[in-house]
Amino acid sequence: MKQSNILHIIDNLWLGWAQRVVSGIFEWKQNDKNIFLFSLRKLDINMNIHDKNIFIHNSTNKFSFPILKLIKFIKQNDINIIHSHLAKSQIIGGILKMFFFPNIKLIFHEHGEIFEEGKIYPFIMNSFRNRVDLYIAVSFATKKKILNKTSFEEKKIGVLYNFVDEKKFRKIHDFDREKERKNYGLRNDDFVVWFASRIYEWKWWKEFVNSAKIVSKEYNINFLLAGDWQDREKLLQDIQWFSNIQYIWYLDNMVNFYNTLDCFVFPSHRESLWITGIEANACGIPVIASDIEWLNEIMIHGKNALLFEKQNSEDLSEKIMQIYNDTDLREKLIKNGVQEIKKYSLSTYLVNLEALYEKIR
Repeated sequence: MKQSNILHIIDNLWLGWAQRVVSGIFEWKQNDKNIFLFSLRKLDINMNIHDKNIFIHNSTNKFSFPILKLIKFIKQNDINIIHSHLAKSQIIGGILKMFFFPNIKLIFHEHGEIFEEGKIYPFIMNSFRNRVDLYIAVSFATKKKILNKTSFEEKKIGVLYNFVDEKKFRKIHDFDREKERKNYGLRNDDFVVWFASRIYEWKWWKEFVNSAKIVSKEYNINFLLAGDWQDREKLLQDIQWFSNIQYIWYLDNMVNFYNTLDCFVFPSHRESLWITGIEANACGIPVIASDIEWLNEIMIHGKNALLFEKQNSEDLSEKIMQIYNDTDLREKLIKNGVQEIKKYSLSTYLVNLEALYEKIR
């Protein structure tokens, strides 16, 4: 059978989870001449993906819609499958199939927008449901949400969990932890808890900060937050009087940073995918996560994580203190976490992705 030429389309190459999925695919398959990536616009901060088949449209406009360039690109590279990531790319993929390439195979990859409130996104998805050959959900909770909010048939929806690059994200045994910690004003014997995400309300950074304040009344624990988004200024105002709560805007070496930590927290209210928790497990870091759909599909309470009641700062603070005080528990979570991530290896992901492609060829 002739090898399919696959075009991944994504809005931009910012540091988001969808972008990290695409980055992992291309970094693993650098010598694959049959996969291509087209980014619809460029940003000030972009992921560096080393592959000659990656093209970034020369526009900074968030409404960038380069249909004509994509038509030319698809023809020049004999594209058979369009794999669209995120809403704008899905709209463009739908238009390309509807009006220009009716025989091309079209995939919508759902990275989490279906969890957001409102009817516009489900309406857009429904508008293309007869054109889409495969809808990839990143969890069974995501698949359930798609079925509840759109008219897609179940047989068209495949589940593909996100991955961790096990060659990259790992416990570094000869790592100079003391030197790395000095970059953040931390001592080697400090206990460090970290939260990283986009800083806006439903990621619930306030809950993390409130828990940090509660814990700080009893223990000398350091709390770090990383990320950027619309609530950044609110966050900075909220933590300005707390010396043990530190904000970090940007991290350029996630693996080194994971290896400086003692605990990772993810207090989201709703989520479709979660790469950082799996990465933390891979690097031997105990994880605390909110007990919500999808997270509790991969984070098992008492096995590879501790789960707390969402929106409950008191419960989260108790879980942090539990990990701080119980060395045996920490070791158990670390050991089980390292074992658990084997299910989510990048090599396994690519095999499963290829199987999904094969279904629609």
